[in-house]
Amino acid sequence: MAEKIITLTTLTYMRAQLLSSMLQQNGIPCFLTHINEIKEAPGGVNVMIDEENLEAAIKIFEDFKKNYGHEKEKALGYLKSVRRILVPVDFTVQSENAAYYALFIAEKLKANIKLVNAYLDPMGPPQTYLESYTYQINLEKVIREIEDEAYKNLDAMRKRLRKRVEEKGLKKITIGLDLFKGNAVNVILQEIEDYKPGLVIIGTRGSELEGLRSFGSVTAHLIQKSHVPVLAIPKSYDATNFTAPRNVLYATNFDTNDFNALNRLVNFVKPFNAKIYCLHAAFEEEGEFDETRIRRIKSYLFQLIDAYHIECGILETIDIQQGIEDFIDEHHIDVLAMTTRKRNFITRLFQPGMTKKFLFQTNIPLLVFQSLP
Repeated sequence: MAEKIITLTTLTYMRAQLLSSMLQQNGIPCFLTHINEIKEAPGGVNVMIDEENLEAAIKIFEDFKKNYGHEKEKALGYLKSVRRILVPVDFTVQSENAAYYALFIAEKLKANIKLVNAYLDPMGPPQTYLESYTYQINLEKVIREIEDEAYKNLDAMRKRLRKRVEEKGLKKITIGLDLFKGNAVNVILQEIEDYKPGLVIIGTRGSELEGLRSFGSVTAHLIQKSHVPVLAIPKSYDATNFTAPRNVLYATNFDTNDFNALNRLVNFVKPFNAKIYCLHAAFEEEGEFDETRIRRIKSYLFQLIDAYHIECGILETIDIQQGIEDFIDEHHIDVLAMTTRKRNFITRLFQPGMTKKFLFQTNIPLLVFQSLP
């Protein structure tokens, strides 16, 4: 049975934003409508939810009303996290490339950047350990020296990024750094909890391998485990010649989780005045897709951004990967976005061996949102 979307309440824009953040933090998908009408009808922003979440949502809403001052501070902290970007680096070409990309995104989103490095990763490749230390016995001394070397490299990268800010005439961007000993995935996930970024930007190995392994183990695990969006930048994408995204493709299944992802996606693309293509790719034998869902999501998107910046449709194809890749080429897509949604759709896209022409040979960044539980 298809989900039924209902209005939980109607509030001023700010209160609706705060309540929306509280609902999402508690695992309840929601979205706002009538956003563009607030000038004509103050207090007219609707908070929409799935009917099956009504009971839990009402409890949160009641607490929100009783403790508005406390909840406001909590929610504002959540909203401010959007202006923090975490950039994991391992001093490879692809990680520095991702850091350059993060600079331009940070300027447009008015965000701060934090570089984080995990050294002595027990799961990392042999080159993680400095070659000159391979056969030394004094491990404690070696670790201290490796830590010092990692900090020097991290600080040097920050200086290169600051120089790039000056060269490109970008507005001032705060660039912090931190490093930790241990497994890279665990370090990054813990830093997400502590730093509370709104976005993680990480470099990948591009299309050197087939399937999900093409992202590299760290990025693949982050996509699966992170509760904040992950923007993966392929190695072959030249971020030093950054071009603002003008066309963004969101691969959709037209379910409730899409509303949350699209809300965040709109906030990402608005500073670039980019167009969103909302596309459902289906096998030809699956038959006609429910047109009511596509109309509903189009209606919602029209509330968020101007109609001429949106195009929704269904792509019938015998090969999902090939169909999306052809669409990317034909419409000059700059960023591909999608939601994990319980791994079904994303897993189908990245199964090794489905096609020799791997999707990310298109060499564009991939923005992944995580579905709410």
